[in-house]
Amino acid sequence: MNLQLVLLYILHIFNDGYQAAFLILLPFIAKDLGINLTQVGTLGSIIYIMEMIFSLPAGYLAARFDGLKILTVLMFVFAAGFSGLFFTTSLVTLLIPFFLVGVAYGMFHPIGFSLVAKWVEAHTRGRQLGDFTAIGDIGRITLPAIITYLVVLMGWKSTSLAFGISAFVLFIVAFVIYHNHKKTQERTEEKHEHISMLKLLMNRKYMLAVFASTLDSIASSSLFIFLPFLLLQKGIAPSILGSFAAAYFVGNFLGKSAIGRLVDKFGNALVFISAEILMAVFIVFLTFTNSPIFIVMFSVIVGALTKGTVPARTAMGIEALKGHKRFEKAISLSAFFITTGGSIAPLLYGRIADVWGINMTFYVSASIALLAIIPAMIFRLIKK
Repeated sequence: MNLQLVLLYILHIFNDGYQAAFLILLPFIAKDLGINLTQVGTLGSIIYIMEMIFSLPAGYLAARFDGLKILTVLMFVFAAGFSGLFFTTSLVTLLIPFFLVGVAYGMFHPIGFSLVAKWVEAHTRGRQLGDFTAIGDIGRITLPAIITYLVVLMGWKSTSLAFGISAFVLFIVAFVIYHNHKKTQERTEEKHEHISMLKLLMNRKYMLAVFASTLDSIASSSLFIFLPFLLLQKGIAPSILGSFAAAYFVGNFLGKSAIGRLVDKFGNALVFISAEILMAVFIVFLTFTNSPIFIVMFSVIVGALTKGTVPARTAMGIEALKGHKRFEKAISLSAFFITTGGSIAPLLYGRIADVWGINMTFYVSASIALLAIIPAMIFRLIKK
């Protein structure tokens, strides 16, 4: 693995870890500043709205400038966001730090995926995309645990400032590594043509991949939000909900790596279709069963399938661009549609749960997963 790929993986760990750690501060901030839950929800949603909005300009910036350079600069943006919390005194002053972290987190993944796709060999792309997706979970697991310990030790404001300083140090180190490596890389780096957004929108195969990915996102991206409500309805004690949530996250991590490897062996569209069918089946199984053992088992499987499709759907979009070596705009455009679908899903499922019950939410999710198969099957037929 070359140095730039190692640096990208490290930045991904901290990107996902910083975002998760930032959100974990919300209960402490709310208690200290007297913020109600509606306002907490508004602050949390800012990050995801910024992810949707800035996924498109991320592709343009990465096409105009070097993608890895932008990702190192985003660590500085994280530093500004965490440090800004130290000076907040009200809801209004909280908006700027949350905006900054939302911009940093929202721009990272479209650029990161495009760099992995560009740097690795085509026959290992599925595995590499899966590993890249999974490695971010290391940050999600470790940094929130560290930040909560520090909050108890020295308060949330001092902790946020400490994290801001750590992000700034990471930015300096990463930028020095990037700069030194870039000087030697420029001598041998090939120049490739960028594909326009108009050509992407007119590319039938690419748009089929985007449509399938968006339906997959609607089916799966926010399912975890409603899992605790389903489990409580089944009589699971609130004190052990965390254990079932952990099983779901274990599945997330395993699925991303495993499905990426299957993509290289059996092809992206076939693996995507198979994963969607299995996702629908096991979501229904999870909804029906009341056995704690089977709930844990199905939670792991559903967790693996809901997040594991990321390398398959990303590889589908890339395959539609044969002849092109620059994927920044393509992945950014697909990310815009995917995050839009992911933003709509919680509202849709919440309304369904209120009107028809929590079980119906999971049945609808399974149905949408099956709908995602249709554009993927057409994609595969075009391929043949």
